[in-house]
Amino acid sequence: MKIFIVINTLTYGGAEKQAVSDANALVNAGYDVTLAFHASGGLAGRLSPKVKQHRIGSKHVVGAALLLFFHFLSNSYDAVHCHMFWAERVCVLPAKLTGKKVVFNEHGLGLWRRWYHVLIMHIISRLADRVIVSCRVNYRVRMEREKLDPRKMLVIYNSVNENGDIKTSSHWDGALDGKFVVGYVGRFNAVKRLELFLDIAHRLREKYDDFRIVLIGDGDARQALQAKIVGQGLEKYFYMPGFALNVDPYYRTFDIYVLPSRVEGFSVSLLEAGAAGVPSIAFDVGGNSEIIRDGINGYLILDNDIAGVSDKIIYLREHESIRKNMGVAARRMISNEFGASRRAQNLQRLYGRLL
Repeated sequence: MKIFIVINTLTYGGAEKQAVSDANALVNAGYDVTLAFHASGGLAGRLSPKVKQHRIGSKHVVGAALLLFFHFLSNSYDAVHCHMFWAERVCVLPAKLTGKKVVFNEHGLGLWRRWYHVLIMHIISRLADRVIVSCRVNYRVRMEREKLDPRKMLVIYNSVNENGDIKTSSHWDGALDGKFVVGYVGRFNAVKRLELFLDIAHRLREKYDDFRIVLIGDGDARQALQAKIVGQGLEKYFYMPGFALNVDPYYRTFDIYVLPSRVEGFSVSLLEAGAAGVPSIAFDVGGNSEIIRDGINGYLILDNDIAGVSDKIIYLREHESIRKNMGVAARRMISNEFGASRRAQNLQRLYGRLL
């Protein structure tokens, strides 16, 4: 079976990482897979050499659609799998006009979309054969906001590699040895509310001096956050090394993972933390409750309750055995429910039903 997977870029991001993971898992299962993109990036280095790469020579929707139309005329594919809004718009017409089955893959909640985005999605989804959503919350939002046909939608969870390394005590930075590490990996933007880590740091330093908050990633909110850290005299408690393509070593040094977002679809970073054996603390928003089992592999906190987050961090710091048991439970759940092999099996069943 020949599958054509499309994503806008191969830069860092949850949807981008999922597209690469899908391509690798499917090609390892014996599929003929081509991964198409407008702009390459660091994630290209994670692709299996058996995955074919196709660069779309235009970012403009009309230009990209025309290029794909001629590509589809001269190349046979059984299914076109589109990750995210850009890929869905540029692929759906050329794929349908050339007789291809089309699968949309919606990752986030799409709350950023304005009325015309919602209208476009409502229209083009009628041409799709199936629409994959990343979690149950996403299913409900898409049905209510964009009026997607529930008969076309199905939940297939995002995934991570379940064969990652087990959490070790070794650190990638010797300065963190002996420190209690609270971590975050992801974009630096307003939605993530990373400024809440300042309040957490103030609360923690009332009791301890041997903790560090490690924030991995980059984005438009990074400089403002650094200025606030310095302005409040907290720089000794923070470590912000910037963007990292290989985030596994960072997760393995975290004692607790904290996700302070005000909006989340289905967080890949929560999956990655769990796969590394790290318990997570997050606000009870979006799809977080579909990953975190409160009190078992982490804690769900009422939205914006910073004191509640800090209290749980302190509790897990002072109860090491509970923290380690949560980490074991997190790793087991990720392997059983959100492993890349399980998602690949679900995709294979979906493709089989379409053909």
